[in-house]
Amino acid sequence: NTVYDLSLPGVSHDRFGGGVGVGYHFSDHFRADLTVNYLGSDRFFYDDGTTRVDAEYKAWSGLVSGYYDIATVVGITPYVGAGVGLTYSRHQFDASTTTGTGTLALTGEDRSYEFAYALMAGASYKVSDNVSVDLGYQFLHTPDAKYFDADNFTIREGAKHHQIKVGLRYDLW
Repeated sequence: NTVYDLSLPGVSHDRFGGGVGVGYHFSDHFRADLTVNYLGSDRFFYDDGTTRVDAEYKAWSGLVSGYYDIATVVGITPYVGAGVGLTYSRHQFDASTTTGTGTLALTGEDRSYEFAYALMAGASYKVSDNVSVDLGYQFLHTPDAKYFDADNFTIREGAKHHQIKVGLRYDLW
């Protein structure tokens, strides 16, 4: 029996994401937005000349969120928020092994949409009348999502994302 150390350098994590959104100010304290965000990916790759495994997981989210802007002091506005929506994930798997009688190959792909919710907190700084810089934290939870854990080479359930976000907000009026 050969035991492979699955924590070899073939594991990579992409934790840098980004997104776009549009929103509306209902009052000085309440606002809402619709956002689409790339959450990141995990990948496992192994090739010893006989056995090759390539597995990847990517995730996106789409949320409708509401925010309460607490108060503005010297241009800084702290806020809290919550949102609901969906996460989209895609798993791809490609494996093959070569023996004396030929090559055995296995491939697969799975895509899913799952319910997600988010809790947010942060602060924005008004740079000009229409432009604000935002720094915030978001906890995004998808309770039923299944994802490929490249560190342990297993399928897990329940994705939790802790994100620090920096953004620009432009108000049309």
